[in-house]
Order: sequence, then C-alpha cells, then structure tokens
Amino acid sequence: MKTLIIALWIILFIYLAYLLFNYIKYKLLIKQLSQIPFPKEYQQYLQKIPQYNALPKDLKLKIERSILLFLQTKNFIGININITDEMRVIISFYACLLVINKNECYDNLEYIYIYPHTIILDTIKNNGGIYSKELFLISGEAIGDGVVIAWDEAKKDIYHFKNKNLLIHEFTHELDLENGQADGIPILEKGKYYEWIDILGKSYEEFQEKLINNKNLKKYKLIDKYGATNKAEFFAVLSEIFWSNPKLLKNHFPKIYKEFKNFFNFDPMILYRKKS
Repeated sequence: MKTLIIALWIILFIYLAYLLFNYIKYKLLIKQLSQIPFPKEYQQYLQKIPQYNALPKDLKLKIERSILLFLQTKNFIGININITDEMRVIISFYACLLVINKNECYDNLEYIYIYPHTIILDTIKNNGGIYSKELFLISGEAIGDGVVIAWDEAKKDIYHFKNKNLLIHEFTHELDLENGQADGIPILEKGKYYEWIDILGKSYEEFQEKLINNKNLKKYKLIDKYGATNKAEFFAVLSEIFWSNPKLLKNHFPKIYKEFKNFFNFDPMILYRKKS
C-alpha cells in the first residue's frame, strides 16, 4: 500500500512538472513572438478581408499577435493540395477572430487538414435492417483536435461580408467541443448556462417546428435550414451571421445576439458600422 501511494505521488509530480514545463514553454513562445514584426506579406493577405479592415488599430495589432501564435502552435496539413502562406494566414485570422477578446488559442486543437475540394465519402446507412450505400459531402468538419476544411468552399466567403462563412462555422464547432461534446452549449461563465440553454433552446425548437410543419418561417427564413440539423449546427450557423452580418441577427434575434456578444466577449457591430 505504501509503495502504491509513493508511486501515485511520483506520477502526480511528473504530471505537474509536465504542465509547468509546457506553461513556461508557452509563455516563452508568446514573449518571443511579441518581439517579431508581423510580416508585410501576411498583412497584405489580411487586407483582403473586410473584417480585418474594419477592426480598430489596437485590435488589428492584437489579432496579428494571435495569428503568429496560432501559426506556431497548429499543424497545417494539405491533402492533395499545396498549402500557401495566404491560406494559412486567412484560416488563422478567422480562428483568432472568434477568440479575439477571450485570451485563448484553441488549446485542444492541433491539426488543420485542408482539402482542395468538397470531400465525398461513401457511407453505409441502416434503415430498419435495410442497408444502403449513400454519398456524403463534407465541406468542413471539426473533430476536437483537428479541423477539416475544403478550400474551394471556404474561399467563397472569406473575402466578403456574407451570412455564410465556412471557417467561422467550423471554428465555432471547435469552441463548442471544448467541453467534450458538440451540443450547442460551449464553456460559459458560471451562472450563464441556464439563460443560454433557455434562449437558444427555445429558438432552435421553434425553428425546427416551423420547418417540420411547413409553417411560415418569418424571421427564421434568415437562418440556413442546415441549422435545424441539431443544436450544435444551430449555434454554428447563427455564429456565421453574428460575425458576418451582426445587424441582421441583432434586429431579428436580439436575445441570441446578446448571448453571443457575452460569450465571444465582442460586439461585431463595430465591424458592421465600418462596412456601412
């Protein structure tokens, strides 16, 4: 018994030492990156993005630092495609935009997989004992330690203010997955969960009910029907609107807008006002 207790203490010590080592290494990396000028060619890529151009100067500087950290801590892997610096910088920008005031860098995320086109997968479905082979199209996917991006789909929206944005969608899923599951309920401040679940849950159920019963969608026609797939997709689809057309979301879903503004710790109306 005594030997077991000693062994457990040793394991605990090694684990704590490992955490301390990684923390010090991370802090040193941040300090090192803070002393490196942001490359001019990276800035030229960012200047093509309306959200970057609309940021005030201090937030531009802040997100540039975050992009350098993201580039250093994530592995970009091309599948049948040559990854360019522009692709890496733009993907990093949208990932960092979502957490611009949250002081985090997707700790659980390690890999960004980039495909040239939409991915076509053969899937076997079981319908009451009857098996059928179907094609399943993937333009993006978040898998916890990785994000899959089909570049031809992503680049349709990255240089424009639109209600759709694949990169925002998938990195929203990553934030959702930080508590272990994609359920439309990300990690929130203590005391905020009930309000989030109540507001988004009721809106999701109403959206689903209108679609199922073929009712007049009214304000819900602004939301891509894919958002009715499940609560995780509802969160991600609404996040696309929040970041790309905040005035639209604020006017029609003010309570959801408020929840998102609190969660992301950012009011994207400053981007919209500059766009106007």
